[in-house]
Amino acid sequence: MLDLARGYFRKTLFRTYRYLKHPRRLKASPLLRWFSRHFLDKHVWKPTPHTFAGGAAIGCLVMMQLVPGQMPVAAILAALFRVNIPIAIMTCWITNPVTMVPAAVAEIHVGNWLLGILGHTTAAAPDMESARGLLHFVSLWLRGLDTAGALPGDGVSTLLSWVKSMLVGGVISGAGLGVIGYFATLLLWQLFATARVTVKTTVAARRAVRTATASEKKADSTPPVV
Repeated sequence: MLDLARGYFRKTLFRTYRYLKHPRRLKASPLLRWFSRHFLDKHVWKPTPHTFAGGAAIGCLVMMQLVPGQMPVAAILAALFRVNIPIAIMTCWITNPVTMVPAAVAEIHVGNWLLGILGHTTAAAPDMESARGLLHFVSLWLRGLDTAGALPGDGVSTLLSWVKSMLVGGVISGAGLGVIGYFATLLLWQLFATARVTVKTTVAARRAVRTATASEKKADSTPPVV
């Protein structure tokens, strides 16, 4: 049953790919040409050291922007920069409902620090409960929903200061984590590749030793010809 489902999925996927890559349809639709050039390129799906690390960097940048729609934004940016789309999307999962509030507090601290250097007046960073209310308010506002009952009780001026610091801190933190994530992913890729070669070499050496030992035993057990 699983093999049947896998075969059906592959057949459907290949049919869709051929449909979207058909020259006549590409010629007739500029939008389809753009989509095909960026989203159907093998480089954004087949990982290489550069595309994998680049996808991780894009994901690190986007995950620190604590707004809805992280995964579509990460996928579009990864396609535009020709890096791995799946790893860019999966990296966004690091900021989830469990980690988002601490990330918001950290971003506000970073934003306050940078804005303070530039001479701007900022409000003190919120505690966890106030940060949770801030994220809920921002989410409702971005979706165009009623925010009257979701306004945190710290005042509008404090709220706006937090939002500004969070946006600035998110960009700075995301850019820094993106650079770190790129080189860390390259290092992990290299370590994994080295370990894989080592394991293959060890297995091949052991197999050769076993083969040689078996050949020697077979030769010793063969009676001499008189």
